[in-house]
Amino acid sequence: MAEHPVMTCERRSIIGKQVKRLRRQGRTPGVISGPVVPKPVPVAFETREFERIYHQAGTARLVDLVVDGKTYPVFIREVTVHPVSREILNVEFYAPDLARPVTVTVPVVTVGTLSPDVAGVVTIQLPELSVRALPTAVPEHIEVDLGLLSPERTAIQAGEIPLPPGVELDEDPEVVVVVVEEAEEAEVTEEAAHTLAEEVGDRPRAAEEGAKPVRERELRES
Repeated sequence: MAEHPVMTCERRSIIGKQVKRLRRQGRTPGVISGPVVPKPVPVAFETREFERIYHQAGTARLVDLVVDGKTYPVFIREVTVHPVSREILNVEFYAPDLARPVTVTVPVVTVGTLSPDVAGVVTIQLPELSVRALPTAVPEHIEVDLGLLSPERTAIQAGEIPLPPGVELDEDPEVVVVVVEEAEEAEVTEEAAHTLAEEVGDRPRAAEEGAKPVRERELRES
């Protein structure tokens, strides 16, 4: 079993508007909740340390939070950021029951080499896949092998992608994940994405790797 990133927190007594004082000190407020936590646990932690962990773990990998000597395996459930400064304002951690499956959205990455016989540009149509697994079995990402593409097969559907043991697809199996587009179509898609980026503004580096900075996703126990 892969080791989880570890982050040390302290139990937080400062609440409400007073948390601004924490942020001025380079610390971020957060809360731990979930089925194994009888009562939400308010915490505080070093902002730079969290940014490092967030970049490393994203939202699909368990992180071990150490609070007063007790370890909580959690997912980073929601990160609230300031709309202008992009300062991290608050973080919600979800502590799942490790014995029960959860449904999580996992980033899609491409591996392998595209055959030279395939003309066009590879586009990821669905950057995340919804999967169901035990919390400890949730993969950091889902790999799509570009070697599966050919002149006769220019798209890969969700149901065709091999998943790790213990992981089930919680998505329409016929939805297209990766497709080969003609150059003109790909340019139109790229232009639309660029326009959207200008409207939304810059996002944290982790967002470019599949983790959205706000309202990332809801974890559902099955």
